[in-house]
Amino acid sequence: MLLRHYHFPLALFLTILIYIHEFMRLLFFVFFIVCNLLVWAQKETISGKVLDVETGFVLPFASISFNDFSGGSVSNAEGIYVMDIPVHRLEDSLYFSYMGYETLRASIKSLLIDGNVSLHSALIDLAEIPVYSQTLNTLEIIKLVRENFPKNHPKVNQIQRIFYHSYNNTPFSEANRMEVLKTSFADLDQGLVDEVLEVIPEDIKSYRDVIVDLYSYDAQKKIISIEGISLQESTTLSIQKQIEKKLLSLTEDIEDSFEDDRLYYKLSSGIISTKLEIDESDSKDNDSLMSNNGDSTSYFLKAEYLRNDLDNFLVNTSDLNSDNLEFISKSKKYNYRKELTLFNDKWVYKISFEPKEHGIFQGVFYISTVNYAILQFDYEFAIGKITENINLFGIGHKVNYKKVQVIFEKMDTAYFVKYVNAEKKEYFSVDRNFFMKKKEKRFFIDKTLNKIKFSIDMQFESKNSWELLVIDRQNLTKETFELIDEPEKITIKKEVIYSADMWDHGSVIVPNRELINFRRINE
Repeated sequence: MLLRHYHFPLALFLTILIYIHEFMRLLFFVFFIVCNLLVWAQKETISGKVLDVETGFVLPFASISFNDFSGGSVSNAEGIYVMDIPVHRLEDSLYFSYMGYETLRASIKSLLIDGNVSLHSALIDLAEIPVYSQTLNTLEIIKLVRENFPKNHPKVNQIQRIFYHSYNNTPFSEANRMEVLKTSFADLDQGLVDEVLEVIPEDIKSYRDVIVDLYSYDAQKKIISIEGISLQESTTLSIQKQIEKKLLSLTEDIEDSFEDDRLYYKLSSGIISTKLEIDESDSKDNDSLMSNNGDSTSYFLKAEYLRNDLDNFLVNTSDLNSDNLEFISKSKKYNYRKELTLFNDKWVYKISFEPKEHGIFQGVFYISTVNYAILQFDYEFAIGKITENINLFGIGHKVNYKKVQVIFEKMDTAYFVKYVNAEKKEYFSVDRNFFMKKKEKRFFIDKTLNKIKFSIDMQFESKNSWELLVIDRQNLTKETFELIDEPEKITIKKEVIYSADMWDHGSVIVPNRELINFRRINE
């Protein structure tokens, strides 16, 4: 009978079990994070140039990896590399690889003294070339690449630590005009418009670099930020603030109209019109993302935005289903030329391609002679080729330049993206009249209270570039994926000028001279 007084109710017992389970999940997650931090906290740094031993010319985008071909880095466009070495790997070696060159092995201890390395061109002995490599024609090889792509380049569950760099440069010409043709707004005239245009600089530039952990499980993805740096956002915000100040009366009136059910603003051009509306939740999100509680040293970025941007970039540049890889998926559009070369001391196919009438790209890609995996490809628009060429109702847009390089690394029996370098130039134009009206709702016909008619004649050519380096990758379990709680926002530090030590986690790709010499206009 006494035992009954000490018998726990079943509900209480289950509650305790749940708390224990959640505590173990939390403990496992903390352990996982701490282990990663310890690995990255203890390190040495190697830097140098990768050169051709005979000419002394730099070798851009050379692959650098450990002796087990894990991790690693890539030299930049000027042949310069920087690589962080965990202390537990100081006794290892680094391998320097470049298509058409002999792979160089160098001890990490020697590289700490002198990081410069010189590679020898590979000498091809025709007697050593496998017979089967010579008998297959290019179309047969490309067909085998397509057939083996899912096996060679699978979508697997993994964690990738990624460095992601993005750059934009949009010149603003003095020839760009916005002319007020007619206005009944008291404070909105040509003089005010000219003042707004004068605020916009001749060159609008922005840099943003991030180091993130990208978690991929099945079709789901999550992102955790390690570090983020911007070299321009502050200036952009400054311009935005100046424009908002000059248009204060108009923006306040528009905002007031959102609070009054009788009033609204409408923007129209020709037969196209739209009512100006605002989503309060979106507005609050944008405000919070562009500032950090008044802290001028950083700003916020939506994690979802960065995750989607990163994922789309990888798909668009390296997935066989992307239109950018039509030189493999749509071989009838191209002419090919086959050669053999060496990479990592193994024979590989070097296939150059040029477009026929309906093709877009020219370039070269490298294929394993053993399993037909893609090792690397370089492609760009052929001369005279453009895409997305639209010119309709005074609105123009076209992509007139695109260049991409992708390097894959082998992990076990599969090949994954290690490095991507991409450039794109886009052209935009507007030559059209617009109306903006402030209106009051009426029973039959809404009354126009104020209106402005203006014309826009502007042209822009925007230059964009991106770099992506997978620093490390690990297998991912469902349990670990479920433990990851993606944040809503990612903090981006703002820097006025580039410095080699501005990264807490080390610079993983050496910036080019444009970035090193860049100085942001301070607020």
